[in-house]
Amino acid sequence: MTLKRSDQIVLISLVAVLLGAALGTQVAWAPEPQIAQFVKKLTEPIDLNTATLDELIDLPGIGPVLARRIIEYRQAHGGFKAVEELLEIRGIGPKRLEHIRGRVRVGPPSFANPHSSR
Repeated sequence: MTLKRSDQIVLISLVAVLLGAALGTQVAWAPEPQIAQFVKKLTEPIDLNTATLDELIDLPGIGPVLARRIIEYRQAHGGFKAVEELLEIRGIGPKRLEHIRGRVRVGPPSFANPHSSR
């Protein structure tokens, strides 16, 4: 049996609508904590004194090498006292600092495990 072109278009459209509805339902039922965590990750600045390697890598312009340097600096100096201390790290200049300034903050230094790269 061969379908007419108009029937093929209707069938393809129906499949697309059903697939869209199935995906939409899955998104609508996504656990709220996951959505909240994602929004928090995008909006709240991370603490330079507790940030993990992965959190630092997520910052714009900060890759694995710079993230490791940030952690090494944190460990060597007992934590950050100001965001501007990032300028002491090779590879972070004024321009890069301005790109990440709103995404980072400095909380109290974490002395629980000074050698942790989290």
